[in-house]
Amino acid sequence: MAIIGLSKLHYARMTTADTATTAPVYETPKRLIGVNSVSISPENDEAKLYGDNMALDTKTNTRERTMTLEVARLPLEDQAALLGYTYDSTTKKLSVLGDAAAPNVAIMYEEDTDEGKVWYKCFYKGKFAPSQEDSNTRGESLEYGLHSIEGKFVARLDNKKVYEVKEADATDTTTATSWYSSVGGA
Repeated sequence: MAIIGLSKLHYARMTTADTATTAPVYETPKRLIGVNSVSISPENDEAKLYGDNMALDTKTNTRERTMTLEVARLPLEDQAALLGYTYDSTTKKLSVLGDAAAPNVAIMYEEDTDEGKVWYKCFYKGKFAPSQEDSNTRGESLEYGLHSIEGKFVARLDNKKVYEVKEADATDTTTATSWYSSVGGA
């Protein structure tokens, strides 16, 4: 089954911290319009056990995942929410203060497959940082510039990292209508 589409990217900020026994509370997920790509790069630790002049076992542990989002638009209000900046909704101005700290957020989205199925994904806990910005002048051919933002995602203290519903039937209205109502697919 091949992935042929990506849509409906949402984020939700944590409003309470997670503990080993209590899941955090999140804001209602908010959609970012115009997702172009999501890139996930796991960062792994690997150990090998040797004995009798050969490898007997291996162990791999994923420390964190680097997530790069590219979107057609990243409004100032959403930049502020994801990066810990200050946004004034009256003046429509963004301020970056010296003590700005990005909040923990969850990221949710869906992928379409070539078999008509939908894969829903939720990454529970991560923080974004400002990314490199590139601007180009207009040339002989038109080119679109995308907004890019990169974050590091780790396990919550209850050890939850990623929640997925794979191969949901495209006509599964229960999953489709409840997935974005709360973090983790309600």
